[in-house]
Amino acid sequence: HIRTYMMVLEPRCHRWIQLTESEYKALPFEVTARPDKYTDGNQTMYEFHVDDHDEFQPMANEKYEFGGNMSHNATGKPVIIFGQDESTFNQYTFGNRQWVGANGERAFLPK
Repeated sequence: HIRTYMMVLEPRCHRWIQLTESEYKALPFEVTARPDKYTDGNQTMYEFHVDDHDEFQPMANEKYEFGGNMSHNATGKPVIIFGQDESTFNQYTFGNRQWVGANGERAFLPK
């Protein structure tokens, strides 16, 4: 699953920033991540993931409509991935020991 995500889905997400050679050399900060260097027509381009440096996301927000661009080597339609950062542990701990009202009312499951 990780290979599918990294090689197929992630390049199709709007999480990439492409810089021309002059934009790359004029960056006011040092980037330790190695860019993907490619040629677009006769122009040398450098591509980074927006998470490669803290300053890339604000730059991508200004440069692109969706806060980033698809990777230059992505194939297929764009992908938008939604995540959730909450979880419930012991989901059924109180399930069969709860008070149930006449109309099926139950107490909320604590998080």
